[in-house]
Order: sequence, then C-alpha cells, then structure tokens
Amino acid sequence: MEKNRPSGVTIVAVLAIVSGIILILGAVFTIYLVPSIITSQLTSNMSDLTSTNQLSPELGPTLTGTIINIVYIVSSAAIALGIAWFGLAWGLFTGKGWAWLITVILAIISVVFSIVSIMGANITSIPTLIISGIILYYMYRPQVKSYFGRVKISK
Repeated sequence: MEKNRPSGVTIVAVLAIVSGIILILGAVFTIYLVPSIITSQLTSNMSDLTSTNQLSPELGPTLTGTIINIVYIVSSAAIALGIAWFGLAWGLFTGKGWAWLITVILAIISVVFSIVSIMGANITSIPTLIISGIILYYMYRPQVKSYFGRVKISK
C-alpha cells in the first residue's frame, strides 16, 4: 500500500537537504581556505611577537598546527552532519518513523535554543523559532503522523 506524502513533509525534507548542502559546502570551503589564512595570519603575528621577545619562536608552528587540526576536526564533523541531514531527508521522503522522531527532537532543540538566544537579546533567532515551531506543530498533525505510521486515521 502506497502512502501519500503530505506536501509539508516534502518541504521539511527539502529544508533538510538544504541544511546538508550548506554544512558540507561550508566544511569543504573551510578545509580548503581557512588553514592557509590561519597559517599566514599566525605566522605574521607570531614573527612580530617573537621579535619583541614576547613569545617563544617554537610556539608559532605548534599553535598554528593545533588550530588547523581543530579546523579539520570541526569541518569533518560538519561533513558528517551534512550527510546525516541527507539521510533524514530520505527518511522523511519515504515516511520512516525514525525520521519523524528525529525531526521532532531537532525541532524541540531548535525551539529551546532559539528561546534562550532570544532571551540573550539575539533577535536574529526569531525566524528560526518561528520555522521550528511551525515544523513541530506540523509534525503532530494527524495526517503527518499517519504518514509516518505514528497514528491511524479513520476515514
């Protein structure tokens, strides 16, 4: 029996794909561009500090290498998260129950963080709060829950 996917689920899945693309492209951009910027900036700044005997000359390369390794680790995690967003989108498109649960959990987390951010005077989180709230509300609609096998709708 084929399920009819609610149109809003398609929109949420597309948002998941866009999130995945942004994470992966941002991470790849960071991996290729940021280390060269860090190397040039830190090398320049370290030579100024070491010439005035404020820092040891050995600290520069160590600090640069450490920061670049952190950039690689964070970027790798972002790529993994981007791939996870693609998996979530697939689950949404195909009506998997786990995709509904993960979407609800992520929406709740987003709502909480948005509220905390707004309380800290960050009004730029208001659109995120609104979108996450709408997604959370939508995921609890009977036809959406039925699509994911969460409830049965009697006709």
